[in-house]
Amino acid sequence: MESQQIEAAAALEMMKVLDITSQSYEETRESCDDRPEVASGKQTVDWLADLDEVEEIIRYEFKNKKLLEEAFTHASFSDKCFSYERLEYVGDSVLNLVLTKEQYFMYPDLPPGALTRLRAANVNTEKLARVAVKHKLHRYLRHKKPLLEEQIREFSQAILDYPLHSNGLVDVPKALADIVESTIGAVFIDSNFSIEIVWKIFKDLLEPIISQETLKVHPVTELYEVCQKRNLKLKFVDLWEKNMAFDVFIEDQFMGRGTYGLKKEIAHNRAANDALNNIEKVFGKKDCSDEFDSIN
Repeated sequence: MESQQIEAAAALEMMKVLDITSQSYEETRESCDDRPEVASGKQTVDWLADLDEVEEIIRYEFKNKKLLEEAFTHASFSDKCFSYERLEYVGDSVLNLVLTKEQYFMYPDLPPGALTRLRAANVNTEKLARVAVKHKLHRYLRHKKPLLEEQIREFSQAILDYPLHSNGLVDVPKALADIVESTIGAVFIDSNFSIEIVWKIFKDLLEPIISQETLKVHPVTELYEVCQKRNLKLKFVDLWEKNMAFDVFIEDQFMGRGTYGLKKEIAHNRAANDALNNIEKVFGKKDCSDEFDSIN
């Protein structure tokens, strides 16, 4: 009975998505059928053949190949009416739904707040971008973004230092996560809106799935919690406009610095992480270790 209730709730959650998708999908497709980029040409033919490799990677054969074509077309490549953005929207909703269902039964004693954090860790941009890189899905993305390839290379190199998740310490090309979600959306629609098929296909692709045991606290959150529990005064100094940096002071003592020129948030996160690495040297290893254990 409980399983049936979850299925019913899942169906209700998807009503808006299904209404938008089923009612307007064919209409949108018809308005884009004359797009020149996909009408003819050797490059297009080669690329469409390459999409057969995507089917091999995800172990799913599409009944409607145009869905897969759409899932790997960036808005920069073609007309706005033909890109992965709509499928990404669907895939985002479906992924949240299937993970909610899975974790509900996997962790029967976990409260809603903890379940939410666990789900968020498995659907955020970095986690999904790692999936794209691991399975080399980015090789099939059509786009006209001149810096994207270099950003993907930098991301692929940076995550080597963080086997599971960096928790905000590396810059993530959003397009990587987008194509994972758009592929999920494409499979969902092609399979006649089956969340069971979606989960069967993507469960293995999403590995390693972050569990309650491997879930880590975001460095900024962890630093605030450690300082609050020890009654320590924490201060972030925003120097990003001046030299792309944040400084951290605890009890008026310099505790760490983080720098990153492209995104202010990453510099902030790195400063918190640096402070966490240094705090035990100043305030005692044993006490701080105890605080970390209680948080995690």
